Amino acid sequence: MMEDRSARTWIWASLILQFFGYVFDAVWHGLLSPGVEPTTVGEMVRHLGTVHLPLYIGAASVLVSTSRALLRQARRSAIGIAMTVAFAGAVLSAAAEAWHAYSHLRLDTHSAPIAGALSVIGFFVVVIAMAVSSGRWRRRTVDATNERHAA
Repeated sequence: MMEDRSARTWIWASLILQFFGYVFDAVWHGLLSPGVEPTTVGEMVRHLGTVHLPLYIGAASVLVSTSRALLRQARRSAIGIAMTVAFAGAVLSAAAEAWHAYSHLRLDTHSAPIAGALSVIGFFVVVIAMAVSSGRWRRRTVDATNERHAA
């Protein structure tokens, strides 16, 4: 039980890091430097290594923490659907960020927004899976169901 709580804590901490990466990216592109994009590969490498780095670290951290939690469940032969879904969301988000970075390095502005949107979708899949799998949420659902059946 303690291992489950620790794994959940690491996943939530990773999600918070990734969220702050999204916020930093949005503030940079939307407020600090709207419409400014690097025009050379060298400038883009610098841009990705600074502005996008918190987001990349967050996405990688979510992928590592969900995969460790899933492997821990597999060792106990107790793989839950929520952790499997969370891991799938983390894979989607990390893969989309890799695609996003690759597109940027090719100075491609057409597919980068699609990759960015897929990253956010993967992020929300993890958040929802983690929220739904929390004991507090399940207890509220069970209580509400029991109240409806009693009525």
